Amino acid sequence: MYIDNHVHCEPDEFRGEPKAFVEGCRERGVERMLVVEPLASCLKLSKMFGDFMPSIAVIRMDTASPQDIADCIDAGCLGIKFIASQHPYADERYWRLYAKLAELGKPAVFHTGYLAPLYDWSGESPEHPVWTEHMRPMQVEVVARRFPELEIVMAHYGNPWFEEGWKVSWSKENVYADLCGGTAIHRSIRFWADLFAPDGELFEDAIVKLCFGSDAHLRAADQFPVEEYIRFYGRIYDAIGLSPALRELVNRGNTARIFGL
Repeated sequence: MYIDNHVHCEPDEFRGEPKAFVEGCRERGVERMLVVEPLASCLKLSKMFGDFMPSIAVIRMDTASPQDIADCIDAGCLGIKFIASQHPYADERYWRLYAKLAELGKPAVFHTGYLAPLYDWSGESPEHPVWTEHMRPMQVEVVARRFPELEIVMAHYGNPWFEEGWKVSWSKENVYADLCGGTAIHRSIRFWADLFAPDGELFEDAIVKLCFGSDAHLRAADQFPVEEYIRFYGRIYDAIGLSPALRELVNRGNTARIFGL
């Protein structure tokens, strides 16, 4: 079974019956999907998909307050997504947001690495462009040191700074990562095998910090865009000889524990 820790969905654009989509996903082994959207969309999706689609609220971190964090959690969101910061993630001006989330005992999801053009809610503009450098894994590493009680998931494994993401996730007890979205899926399986099993020897301390995620955009009940990521992760598992117990940990166990599912 899988829990996809990172999907997107525009509730007003989804076509077809949500119930049919949920049934199709569960028949294919996906028991839940964590949707990452602004709060208003999260609330609509909760009504559409029920407990199949718990939510992680995206905030504009340059204008958000600790109360905004609390409001999202009070509304039922399982965590907060940080993205598109105008300053490095480690900048002290954001610490009050991280402190509030840690106080509430909820995890943080950080976009790490390259950022494609975003929706209007990002706040990005030609006058205030997003700096990908601000979202490198080593910025998250500083946050993890300052807030060791805050559990963190680095989305996209720091693409293209994959080795930096690898170093941060396995060396910091409170940091996990996923391979969702972007171009990770286009790297060779040998590349990933060398990262998680250098010279053919499984590096368990690294693989146990990995979570399954797709970054799929859900648009219709008769589509299942997660399948290519199930195949992608499976090819990595096969290449490094991953045990059934560790496959289960990556596929659903880490995400279930971090987000309290």
